[in-house]
Amino acid sequence: MGEAWFMGAKRRMFNELMTDTPDHWSPDLLQSPLYELASGPGSFGCRPEWTTWTQFFLAQLPTRIESPSWASAYECLVSAFIAHFPDERIVGPYDAFYCDVLATLGKIPMSPINWVDGRLSGKGVISSVEKTVNGPSISCGGAFSAALFLHLKYLNEHSIVDWLSSVFAIRDHIWRIKLILWLEASSLLLINSGHQPSELDFDSSDGSGWEPSWCLKGSSPSKDVDASQIEVPFISDQRRQIFREMVQTCLSIADLDALTECLVALDVQYPGIRHTRGRLSQAARAIARDYRLM
Repeated sequence: MGEAWFMGAKRRMFNELMTDTPDHWSPDLLQSPLYELASGPGSFGCRPEWTTWTQFFLAQLPTRIESPSWASAYECLVSAFIAHFPDERIVGPYDAFYCDVLATLGKIPMSPINWVDGRLSGKGVISSVEKTVNGPSISCGGAFSAALFLHLKYLNEHSIVDWLSSVFAIRDHIWRIKLILWLEASSLLLINSGHQPSELDFDSSDGSGWEPSWCLKGSSPSKDVDASQIEVPFISDQRRQIFREMVQTCLSIADLDALTECLVALDVQYPGIRHTRGRLSQAARAIARDYRLM
């Protein structure tokens, strides 16, 4: 495969992908090719070589993605998949294609390495409490956000309620705090129509963007390149309504208050996590208002 090139007479070809078998590929080797697969369609449309390689990566990489060093590759692969198959209403290359993607790429965050006794371990692609220059922090972006949006967009509508029930049923405090922060940080897409992942804040501390969600604009090429393109809604009205009803069913103001108290207790274990405390309080107020929680 070749890069999504803009300038220069010579186009880079990723020949290194042809010299080693997939079981020898490293996250560093895959970083550039996966970025190109995600960003290329928005600039040049879906080219056969990129679509073919995206499907090849979808088949080869899920069994390799099992540590924090693979988090970026996971996020890029999710973005590449969305860029090449932006409309979940259109049948994929074969009938069970989306089901297979969710059963492999989609299940990575639930793999055993991510969990210890029902709690996030921080040893997989989903982070736990992170060390930052401002002290300990809890992020709602990255692989966590990519995984949630992947399911919300491509899961069969009849299965969304059961899936969301399982998401909200996880009792790990860190997971639940991430979920509340994500609800507020992603409100543009979850509550309103006509918005795309490219509009999500990518700030690693506060945003719910992932790598490289900034290139996902609902069409290939994007309207920035071809004004005649029609953007495919990222989350359909029906899915957003189901999501809204599930939030109202699974969350209450008492739940939000309890999580705030949990975070106060975490300040003992992770001194300096006050920044997240402020974000959580702000998110809880916004969610209670936006979803009319009782």
